[in-house]
Amino acid sequence: MKAKRIKILIMILIIVIVLLGGIFAYLYFATDVLKTNQQLFFQYLGQLGANEEGFLDNNLTAYFEKKKTGKYQDSGKFYVDINMSNVDTDMLSTVNDFNIEYSGQIDNTARKNEQDISINYSNDVNFPIKYKYANETVGLQTDYVSSKYIGIENSNLKEFAEKLGITDTESIPDSIDFYAQSENENIFNFTEEEKEQIISTYKTIIEEKLANKEFGKTEENGVTNYSVEITNQEAKDLILACLEKLKTDTILLPKIEEALEETLTIANQSSTEEITVQDVIQEYIDNLNEAEVQEGTSIITVSQMNKMLTGITVQIEESELKITKTNTQGILTYTIEINAKDTESEDNVRYFMSASYQGLEQLTSVNETYQFGIIGTIDGTEQKMVYNLNCTDTFKDIINIEDFGEDEIQTLNEYDDEQLATLMMNIGERIEQVNSMQMEQIGFSEYGNPMLYAFPLTSMPILIYNQASDAINESSMSEVEMSTFNSKFTQYEGVQSGTTVKSLLQTILSNNMVGTDENRKVEVSGVVTMTKDDTEAPTGEINSGSRYNVEIQYNEGLVSEVVITEQ
Repeated sequence: MKAKRIKILIMILIIVIVLLGGIFAYLYFATDVLKTNQQLFFQYLGQLGANEEGFLDNNLTAYFEKKKTGKYQDSGKFYVDINMSNVDTDMLSTVNDFNIEYSGQIDNTARKNEQDISINYSNDVNFPIKYKYANETVGLQTDYVSSKYIGIENSNLKEFAEKLGITDTESIPDSIDFYAQSENENIFNFTEEEKEQIISTYKTIIEEKLANKEFGKTEENGVTNYSVEITNQEAKDLILACLEKLKTDTILLPKIEEALEETLTIANQSSTEEITVQDVIQEYIDNLNEAEVQEGTSIITVSQMNKMLTGITVQIEESELKITKTNTQGILTYTIEINAKDTESEDNVRYFMSASYQGLEQLTSVNETYQFGIIGTIDGTEQKMVYNLNCTDTFKDIINIEDFGEDEIQTLNEYDDEQLATLMMNIGERIEQVNSMQMEQIGFSEYGNPMLYAFPLTSMPILIYNQASDAINESSMSEVEMSTFNSKFTQYEGVQSGTTVKSLLQTILSNNMVGTDENRKVEVSGVVTMTKDDTEAPTGEINSGSRYNVEIQYNEGLVSEVVITEQ
């Protein structure tokens, strides 16, 4: 009996050990209970490059691939929300009324695309445009200019560029394959083995550099944050270590060399010594070694929810960079946010960019929402510039886009250089007339066009509008209007073909004949002369086959004279 009891106890002990071992293994591998904050920091940081648990969503990747190769109907709207404390509110109201709407369909299998686009200045004033790509020809049409499409055939583009007066056509291809896969598109695609090796290599470097650091843990609204604080010197040493490894990285380095091949080729053409990627990396290393490190610390935080990476935050003194991913009720959202503070100037600016996707699970109809914004105080001025794009793509089995009919399009490739110059001049004048009429309708004629203020790269005039108002010249033109006026002529500056010069003369004549302000009229001197009051342009004195140099002269900021000399 005693021996039997001992056997039973041994069996119970073995079962307990097995159960405890299983529980321990589960706690370690399936949960975060027994891991240190440092281990968890790197575990979730490693999900950046993972496939199933990765930061980039597999459904999103599948969606972009389907868009690139499939058929779908699309629609969308671009609009802005701009506010400046030092800018006229009526002007800003008109800018914020501006929007662009589009709808159409795309058939990537047939290499066709058609869109109806409406540039809306108000509820009643708009500029409609039709876009179409078919028959390997791209065309635009608006009833304000012509009932036909005006298009360019996607062939012999070098020859077409020469007709436009472009002399350097070496980099211009004879045709553009809009549906071709980008040469660099798959450069940074890695195998699972390569991903693991890259993550392991640089994770090891980071772990070694941060081995003695203390990692913290906080929880807020269901999100767990793991963070570490490092000095600026430690950050510098970490970056240097990664760059040194990158110079000999057998996986990443060839990929970078391939991506930069064209850039390096161009650089080497003007260099006495061959430049390599390793040289570029070494230059970064040398510059970083020479850089003086200021006192200060940075905090790096990795966030997770439900064992999935949701964000990375880098806080450098008063400024912060945050990258987040959320997936709530079927809406996947990525956000990049920079909060920049300058204690000396007291500037406090928030830059942000977000992209949201709804409907990725089914991939039948997907709503996309993009937003880019700058909000804060710059030079003591409260400023807000937010740009929005909402669009919907609905996939279809059948998309019907007709080819261009013979009487539906004017193909510019078929025109000779003089015909082309005349046509382009007429189109430009007609668009300018329509724009003037529409700006009068919305009460915006003084400022040019809301589009000049609505887009990120051209919105800077808003920032300086009031500040520059005292410096406006006697012509009573704003800086934006002056720039718009001058651009009609400055685009011809430099060495041009005779055909292009003829187009310039016609532009000057049209400007002088419709203008009532003497300050806005332009004279011509040199091989040909034209006064402000001439009613004909001396195009007959210009040889289409010759080359001419066009020099622009100004009076109080406005183009006042054009000097033309033969080369």
